[in-house]
Amino acid sequence: MSANEKFLVMENTGTAKHNVGNSKWDMCLDDYNNYVKEYNKHYLMAQNGDLRSLSLYPYMKEKWEAVKKRLLKAYNKKMLSERQVRRVVKINMKVVNAFFK
Repeated sequence: MSANEKFLVMENTGTAKHNVGNSKWDMCLDDYNNYVKEYNKHYLMAQNGDLRSLSLYPYMKEKWEAVKKRLLKAYNKKMLSERQVRRVVKINMKVVNAFFK
């Protein structure tokens, strides 16, 4: 294998590892988005006095805070792409909008 071929293989390998990490965070963001939808639903139902949602809401809020903290760590370590950061902001805005309904 020539030096140019080795460089291309190494370059592509590094890119593949980076894409795997990004897809991991994309899946995490998919889960986060679904969780926020469920969280908002229970928040609004709890506001209307639904007993089941009232009992679930504190647990869901704590879990939401933990996931948000994990995403913040990933952001601080520069593990998220710009697109993923915009997606996190968009998802978090759903929570803010639910509070003002």
